Amino acid sequence: MNQAGLSGDPFTDVGAAVLQTLLAQHPNWQEQDALKFATDVYVQSWQSKLHAFFLNSGITNPANKGKEVERTLEYYGALLADDPKQAKGWCRVSGQYEPLFPAGRENQVLAGSGTFLNFNHGLEQGLQLGRSALLNIYFAPLGCLEVGGNPALIHSSRPEVTVFLAASNLKENLRPAATELKPGLAKSSRGNAANALFGYVDDILKEVKRESSKLTDGSAPALTLYNFTNFGAKPDVVLHHLSATVFDFYQQVMSEYKEPWTWFVRAHYRSSKFKGARAQPDTTALFVPGKAHEALTIVEPTTYRAWYNPVYNYLLAGRSLLEMIKKWCRYQRFPFDLTTYYCEKILHMDQRTFELISRVARYVATQTDDSAIKRTLTRLSTARTGSEVRLLLVGLQRRNYETDATEPLLRLDDYVRYLFPDGSSWREIRDLLLISLYEQLHENNRHVELEEGLEEVAAGDEDTDTDQE
Repeated sequence: MNQAGLSGDPFTDVGAAVLQTLLAQHPNWQEQDALKFATDVYVQSWQSKLHAFFLNSGITNPANKGKEVERTLEYYGALLADDPKQAKGWCRVSGQYEPLFPAGRENQVLAGSGTFLNFNHGLEQGLQLGRSALLNIYFAPLGCLEVGGNPALIHSSRPEVTVFLAASNLKENLRPAATELKPGLAKSSRGNAANALFGYVDDILKEVKRESSKLTDGSAPALTLYNFTNFGAKPDVVLHHLSATVFDFYQQVMSEYKEPWTWFVRAHYRSSKFKGARAQPDTTALFVPGKAHEALTIVEPTTYRAWYNPVYNYLLAGRSLLEMIKKWCRYQRFPFDLTTYYCEKILHMDQRTFELISRVARYVATQTDDSAIKRTLTRLSTARTGSEVRLLLVGLQRRNYETDATEPLLRLDDYVRYLFPDGSSWREIRDLLLISLYEQLHENNRHVELEEGLEEVAAGDEDTDTDQE
């Protein structure tokens, strides 16, 4: 990935990356040539559908109909011209000392309007930006994609990643088929902001692998997706952030646990139009059961990647995945090492905690009496307070003692420091115990019927998130 010194402003940086890419692809071009090219794309290919970016600009102002190209090149040509009379100063975005021009909604995304002078410093016509920043912002639309009906701009804490993703989106916007069905911004194949973010991570990891390099020179990149519109009287922006910690976790998971993780994620796509969709480990498609005597409906990734997925949304929101993993492990195999890595990396749990939980789960799973295992599963699954989980552990400790075991199942110091320290969540310990126990039973090819009524009790804990297409 190419290095690039950017400003930190997302719209300026993405636009600068687009301009940089165009000039690299056309070595004989000057900035004026790239400006003419972008304007032709906006006016001809996109049919002037730039309203979500700029309000009343040379392209979107109705008064300029038929003269969009002329008015736009006239304005930006003046920016590029060396006028000794033009006032100079420090750009509010780049920090460079250069000719300054007022910026409003007509030439800056999500800016204030120049008509409200009382909102600007010194009653100026707009925020004073350098010509470089304003020119870069003009190219920003070519580095965006449509997600969920609005433009989406992706920006990274690592400049070279921002450049790579902007160039990738530029390529998508310039594909000949991109405007055949609908003029304007190209539509992301993942019509959901959270899915789109993780799709970008996949693209980054593929590029890193292609270049046979690693993102090791510094911290892992953080990504922020700006889902916005600058249209008319309803400008809006929603930020979706993927932290460097989540990026690092995801990168490691896709390297060491790709198959079980992708199956787990695929199984959690949700849509109200395709209720009951099921995933299989050996295919990327989803299968929706039909009514009696009707065939299964097969849903391909191009369709379901636009659906809501709680796994991705929980990772972005910092919510625990353990409840979902617990329910998944009851019927499917899922590496406990993957669960512990998630807990260690994302939930910041101690490795010693996992060792204790594995020991307890192994003790339960190796008992010869299925009814004893059944009772433990039932009590854990239906526990509604921390005291119920603690009493269960005390009972297992007593049972281990009464069988004349040479070692205690748990030691007091371990119990206090690693299972139930101050500030810990008993629910997480309960879920980890169940996850590890199901793993042990899977590995031993041992199936234990749960006590009657468990399903009805457990249903009260079901994920209440609804379809958010």
